Amino acid sequence: MRRTPNPRRPLDSLWPALLLLAALAAVGWAGVGNRYGPHWHRWLFRHRPAGIILHHTASDGRRNGTPLDAAMVDADHAGKGWGIEYQGRTYHIAYHYLIRADGKVEPGRPEGAPGAHTLGRNDYLGICLVGNFSSAANRSGQMQPAYPTQAQMEHLTTLLRKLMHKYDFTVEDLHRHRDFAQTSCPGDRFPFRQLVETLREPAGGPTP
Repeated sequence: MRRTPNPRRPLDSLWPALLLLAALAAVGWAGVGNRYGPHWHRWLFRHRPAGIILHHTASDGRRNGTPLDAAMVDADHAGKGWGIEYQGRTYHIAYHYLIRADGKVEPGRPEGAPGAHTLGRNDYLGICLVGNFSSAANRSGQMQPAYPTQAQMEHLTTLLRKLMHKYDFTVEDLHRHRDFAQTSCPGDRFPFRQLVETLREPAGGPTP
């Protein structure tokens, strides 16, 4: 008597495909995490950055007599493949904000878009100050400003307070590029500890 083979259950035939999809998802998840940071899912699901990272342009504050601005940096970054499409517009500038030597704050990428400023940490907001604040790379001060200007620090502090309030950040969520990469950025002349202490105080200054 010939036995009739048992029909394969539909789920049995799906297992190879499901395993393949799971593997691809894992690789994709890891790849996105390596590029944008371990908290990249906050951008996708909550539109909330993981923190803030500070940079300097490591360049002179003027180019051919014209103050370096966000448009110039965007053009520079266009050739580096850092562009991103966001809400129908392309942004090349790696940072979310640029602070010029005169203290003017210029927007870069929208806060809701991942940055391109720190490998593995692009789920952080990137803020860049124009200038070269490294005593090794800018020893003689040929690139100005060689120290952050008073106007830059004042406007940076105001911007940071605003972002910290908006995203419920603390000073522990504020970092330098050098904290995550082999770089001196934003330079040893950048007063990071002083900035942190200022941000710990109330906006109106220390209480008498």
